[in-house]
Amino acid sequence: MESKGLTMVLIVLSLGAGLCDGCLEEERLALSQLKPFFHFIDHRVQYLNYDDSVEEKESSSDCCEWERVVCNPTSGRVTHLSLDVPYVETSYDLVDIVEYNYMGSQEENYWYLNASLFLPFVELQNLSLRGNSVAGCIANQGFERLSSKLNKLEILDLSENYFNNSILASLSGLSSLNSLNLANNKFTGSNSTYGNANL
Repeated sequence: MESKGLTMVLIVLSLGAGLCDGCLEEERLALSQLKPFFHFIDHRVQYLNYDDSVEEKESSSDCCEWERVVCNPTSGRVTHLSLDVPYVETSYDLVDIVEYNYMGSQEENYWYLNASLFLPFVELQNLSLRGNSVAGCIANQGFERLSSKLNKLEILDLSENYFNNSILASLSGLSSLNSLNLANNKFTGSNSTYGNANL
């Protein structure tokens, strides 16, 4: 009788062992390092009030519950990051939040990305950075840094930023990519027509 009870306990423990109890600490910390650059990362919902102010609903401490983060339900690892500029809901339309951003216009506030901040997300499959005014990457911290660890990254959206032709060399090492969106950037010459690409 005792062995049956022990067997049942072991079965219950083994079934529960594969389930995740929230996002991993190392990835939660990595997301907090990204927050100064993508301040809306943990916002669940944003509404535009009648006085044009943006109301942000409080989010969970479990990053797997964040609207812009999708995790693998078994491992708890982040698989999708949607860090594109959010839209706000109004009674009449969806409006790009950049129009209401206290920093001013996008063009006045372009910046350089440290792509190595994404290294902890080893199961990342889909990354969207659309419309963030990114002009390039910090020296030696470009997307080439991701090629050794992010070998599951299949979809990358860098559209509506300020990348120029130099980003192309940085992206060449990402052999796992199936889809790359570079539309509406600052390419010149023969590369100026880059847009959506299925690789």
